[in-house]
Amino acid sequence: MVTREENELLCRVTGDAPMGRMLRQHYWLPAVLSVRVRKGEAPVRVKLFGRNFVAFRGRDGTVGFLDEACPHRGASLALARVDDCSLTCLFHGWKISAGGEVLDVPNEPNNPREFAKTVKAKAYPTREGAGLIWVWLGEGTAPPAPDFEWMDLPPDQVYAAGIELNANWLQGVEATIDSSHVALLHQSWTASSATDFGATRVNTEVSYQFDKKPYGFRAAALRSGPDGSCLARVTEFVMPYYGLIAPIFSGPQQDRTAIIAVPIDDENLIQWYIFYNPEKPVDSWRKVQRANQWPMAGGLPGDESNNWGQNRPIMDAGNSTGFHEIVIEDFVVMVSMGPIVDRSQEYLCSADQAIVRVRRQLLEEVRGFMDGKSPKSGQSETMSYKDIRAVGGRLASAAEDWRQIPR
Repeated sequence: MVTREENELLCRVTGDAPMGRMLRQHYWLPAVLSVRVRKGEAPVRVKLFGRNFVAFRGRDGTVGFLDEACPHRGASLALARVDDCSLTCLFHGWKISAGGEVLDVPNEPNNPREFAKTVKAKAYPTREGAGLIWVWLGEGTAPPAPDFEWMDLPPDQVYAAGIELNANWLQGVEATIDSSHVALLHQSWTASSATDFGATRVNTEVSYQFDKKPYGFRAAALRSGPDGSCLARVTEFVMPYYGLIAPIFSGPQQDRTAIIAVPIDDENLIQWYIFYNPEKPVDSWRKVQRANQWPMAGGLPGDESNNWGQNRPIMDAGNSTGFHEIVIEDFVVMVSMGPIVDRSQEYLCSADQAIVRVRRQLLEEVRGFMDGKSPKSGQSETMSYKDIRAVGGRLASAAEDWRQIPR
């Protein structure tokens, strides 16, 4: 069980909260869909860790990511003009480059060029990949951006979608890592599906096995069938907020999914989905429905006042949850817990082992960070993500080693 003090340490990410400082300093994160940040058009507001930023794209395609407040008097740079590769604040015309250099201070009469050199405007390193703009929000020299296999795929092999939710970032991580809910929450989708995802219906009782890795761990959710066979779905947890999910079919050349829970503040997150295929173009049917959606699936159909748009008549007709979209089922249960769930009140069972491991690893890393240590899983020159890939498959029995399933 997590104590209330531990829950606070895990969840709080704004201001000087240790978890927020650790995540900002040692990990890159996806901030905004690339398609939302257009050449020469209005900057896009982005809120992360309780802080306000703007993302913009210069007329040559260069991406800038700056604090939203102009360093002069704090006016919003979301209102700014995009000039070449810089923003010009409407209030007094201060011009700030994508690299954070103050280029012009037209209201300063005394040696404006020298004065401009004294002004500190914060710009943050960015990298584009998988249809997203990634950013590092730490101090000093940025570690290398993560080199996941999706980062350099062409647009026909990868796309992204995302949604803001009124739930703490850890609720997003835990929903992703929890494989035991698949055959229960999503039972309308698995009921007669011929996919490996659908085959989870053969057994709602899940046993887990784990492999610890430098980046996190591999969690094998094992379901024994009545014929003695075993369905294995192996999720990759990559510190601190990634979950890579097994494809819905086993075998080579399958479309794959990564889910990333990014903190907006203590009580809100962005849940990013990356869909990709390293070998061939992704399925066009799903891509048309999902690519570049913001908010994903059109957003929640309601709020707490109407049970988030739950449709009871379709439940009477056989839908198990009252929601038309599989991802909406996940989103609704996450926000239904409240902005920050009180984990000290939980009664966990053996099917929650992956959840327990996530919490333990996060607590171990953040406590070490508080003692002046860099997290073991932090992004660095020696940490590579290229070969991380979630897998699934059918084994002859539960005794067969799931680690032999080809990636």
